[in-house]
Amino acid sequence: MKIAKIIGVLVILVSTMFSVFYVLWFFGLLPIDSELAVKIPVLVIVLGVCFVAAWIGYIMLTAPGPLSLDSRNSYKINSLIC
Repeated sequence: MKIAKIIGVLVILVSTMFSVFYVLWFFGLLPIDSELAVKIPVLVIVLGVCFVAAWIGYIMLTAPGPLSLDSRNSYKINSLIC
């Protein structure tokens, strides 16, 4: 449990530091191109949506089809007999 709390504190600190860095970057207060502060998150979001769509398509492609009515009935009958 102690390790989980240490990791939790680290997550809080890193996210807070990144938030401050991002706000400074976004408003051009750092010597980094501020357009990238918009382009990079948009790119990550678009790629994430594409990944989720591809994953859903893969699941739909590889999922077994529904059982037919006869298969379901014979399965119930066989499970009751055995």
